[in-house]
Amino acid sequence: MKEIQFPEWRQVLAQVQMSERQRRSYEITLRWYLSFCRRSRAQVTVSSARDFVKWAAEQKDPERWQLEQWKEALNWFFREATRPPASEESAAQSLEEVWLPAKQKAGPSWKVAFLTTVRRRHYSYRTEQSYLVWIERFARHGKREDLEKLGEAEIAAFLDALALDQRLSASSQRQALNALVFLFREVFGQELGDFSDYRRARARTHVPAWLTREELQRLFDQLEEPWRLMAQVAYGGGLRLMDLLRLRVKDMDLAQEILTVRGGKGDKDRLVPLAHVVIERLGNHLQTVRALYEQDRRGQMAGVWLPDGLARKYPRAGEEWPWFWVWPDSHLSLDPRSGLKRRHHVSDRSFQFAVKEAARAAGLSKRVTPHVLRHSFATHCLEKGYDIRTVQELLGHASVETTQIYTHVMKRPGLGVRSPLDG
Repeated sequence: MKEIQFPEWRQVLAQVQMSERQRRSYEITLRWYLSFCRRSRAQVTVSSARDFVKWAAEQKDPERWQLEQWKEALNWFFREATRPPASEESAAQSLEEVWLPAKQKAGPSWKVAFLTTVRRRHYSYRTEQSYLVWIERFARHGKREDLEKLGEAEIAAFLDALALDQRLSASSQRQALNALVFLFREVFGQELGDFSDYRRARARTHVPAWLTREELQRLFDQLEEPWRLMAQVAYGGGLRLMDLLRLRVKDMDLAQEILTVRGGKGDKDRLVPLAHVVIERLGNHLQTVRALYEQDRRGQMAGVWLPDGLARKYPRAGEEWPWFWVWPDSHLSLDPRSGLKRRHHVSDRSFQFAVKEAARAAGLSKRVTPHVLRHSFATHCLEKGYDIRTVQELLGHASVETTQIYTHVMKRPGLGVRSPLDG
């Protein structure tokens, strides 16, 4: 059965006449299906779609209407993927609309203005999408599209609803406020004042989950390569998920056993240790990655993504080996902004799924995510007696108060108090 190639399905879906709710349902289902294909190393075919529906039904135990929605989304996907163009002229016109997403002809006026502004300011794609989700939720809450005519009262009511009705966390409410302040201040040119008249969500203090060294070893034993190597590098340097995935070849100093995290949270660079036990395997991994890099160069693929300033200053740098991803994806994909077909780093969801499945196979009773590896790194460093300021710098925390939370999860918290039950 021939594999379907339909990388521009999101852009095509955005132009279809359907309700926004149905469009989002289709997108969620199709992203889930394509993720299923990547994880199971299956081709995008009708047969794998049937396998996906069976697997998803076992995982979710859906209602009948939900199952029908999944099937409708998959039917649309394969129908559009195999639809022949009416003519060469119409095909060229449709491809122009698909491959030039920066035009953003569809959608309300505020969305076009927002995307233009946020890209002109060189915000990351993840920040752009996060802000867009909150602004769209604000528009649905206000039940109108002319957002520039709304003001502080409507924003306060929306933030109140997030805290009181939806019970969202303080950080989520703060993120929504940041998105709306950006929209009104930077896009509409309106000042919102100090904005204190709304119900703030209650900030909660959570004790982070972490793994013991024995639990970590059980987790690593259940991971296949390259996931195992990725997990060990993440734990060995206390990396955030995106710090790990965005590593470039030039950031790995195998001789000095140092990793350079560039453009981390807060757009800060930092140096972290590279565990000696992974050096040899990491060298072998980079040889495999080099073969993939050479394959892309022979195929004259577009270079890997670079930050906007670097892409303008060094337009060919993305084609050079030092800038190649340490963890490249096995498939080419479309750049959501430029529309170029290029190789990106592996999906964050793929790694998250691999860690979750490994934790289940290892029989761990804790909820394990890639960020738990970072928590474990911090906890074990403090247990070994490293200074909290040193750990703060390694983690890239702006404040030592953030790092202090890990003092509560050491083997002997506080002053080494033992339970009186132990005598």
